[in-house]
Amino acid sequence: MAQFNTLHIFSYGETQLIADSDLPQGKVNSSDLTHLEPFITHVKTFKPEDKIEGDYHVIHIFKGFNGVFLNQQDNASYEFEYSQLDTTLLNNLTDEIISLLSIE
Repeated sequence: MAQFNTLHIFSYGETQLIADSDLPQGKVNSSDLTHLEPFITHVKTFKPEDKIEGDYHVIHIFKGFNGVFLNQQDNASYEFEYSQLDTTLLNNLTDEIISLLSIE
């Protein structure tokens, strides 16, 4: 299980992991991540009914606290609880990021 403090998924094509302790941290190309799309699809399930459907500008995940889906359109951004996240999907993604950062 990967440990991290913050995960940023940017729509411009990079994903950034800020890690605990001495684990690798930094940015990777989102296109290199096979576990990214299933995770984004999962995050979109938290969209409240009163929010419009839209693509993300950035998704922030703050370990142990919350996540934020930010969209540049009005009424399309929302927050969700960290505890709602599927730990398998999250761990698969963060492990993959750390693996890619380890070989750079």
